[in-house]
Amino acid sequence: MLKIGFLIQDMAKLGGTERSASIIMNGLAKDDRVYLIEVCPKDEPAFEINPSIEKVGLFKSEKSLISSYIPFAHKLYKAISSLQLDVLVIVESKHALYGVPAAKLAGVRCVVWEHFNFNVDLGKKKRRIARNIAAKYADDIVVLTNRDRQIWKEKTDTHARIVTIPNAVPDLGNIRYNKNAKTVVAIGRLTFQKGFDHLLNIWDTLKKDVRAKDWTLKIVGDGPDAHDLQIDSLRIPDVEFLPPQKDVRPIYQEAGIIALTSRYEGLPMVLLEAASVGIPIVAYDCETGPSEIVENNRTGYLVNFCDMDGFAERLLNLMGSDNLRETFSHNAKESALKFAQPAILNKWQQMLENH
Repeated sequence: MLKIGFLIQDMAKLGGTERSASIIMNGLAKDDRVYLIEVCPKDEPAFEINPSIEKVGLFKSEKSLISSYIPFAHKLYKAISSLQLDVLVIVESKHALYGVPAAKLAGVRCVVWEHFNFNVDLGKKKRRIARNIAAKYADDIVVLTNRDRQIWKEKTDTHARIVTIPNAVPDLGNIRYNKNAKTVVAIGRLTFQKGFDHLLNIWDTLKKDVRAKDWTLKIVGDGPDAHDLQIDSLRIPDVEFLPPQKDVRPIYQEAGIIALTSRYEGLPMVLLEAASVGIPIVAYDCETGPSEIVENNRTGYLVNFCDMDGFAERLLNLMGSDNLRETFSHNAKESALKFAQPAILNKWQQMLENH
């Protein structure tokens, strides 16, 4: 039985990273001793955590990593030593900046779990430095896509073993796709990354077509761009904004199509969820993520980034054909089986066992 610690900023967010971490922690906790180490716990975890998982907090209030680097590394080192961990899994590569040195000092195996892709650093120099530290000094790096694995190998002096393990699909119950649903759903943080500004322009264009007559767009999420997007949407018919949903099942039950207009991704959870319940997808083919989930012209459509007219036409193709949506739905459920929890947990167990 391994003692495995998962280091994350906090588990209170309703994000794909937190959802994915909860799935893997809960799965591993059936056979191993798992600990949740939060840098600064803010609230109860947004997603269910197995009661056997012990929670540890490093700080009671948020601190700057740059000005408090030594306390970060020291507190984590003490936690690793106190818990007598065998493995530290660093959730999100930015925490490798202090997490890798703390693990090395404590003499435990260090796994860095990347949730973006290597080419996305959000303008943060410390993230770039952290990734290079991970490549050189971590034992393993888990990436979400084969494309990102290739980028890591090309752009770093890699000594770590780099393993591709996609995110697992959450258990969404027995949702059945309704081909009569007339709602296009988009889910995510209302930020520049997710490209909802593009989606609103696309929607404005396609609503002039008779095929879109009875359709509504629902955008689910919150974030810094919420106000501007909602103001912009006032000029466009049939757009509704909903707050983040802890339980997304009711949203998917009334979704006819899922749309994703992200500028960049790691492996988008919303597409994994949509495919698993058989909802046809139209997505920008950004550098990593959508192309490993969506089979173009079979389970959905991949559209070149910034081709808003092409995106609108693909949505209209699906809106105009019940049979096409039903065919894509059947294919999507079948294709998504490779992201089922048992298959993904098995990949994690193999990685942890093969040192």
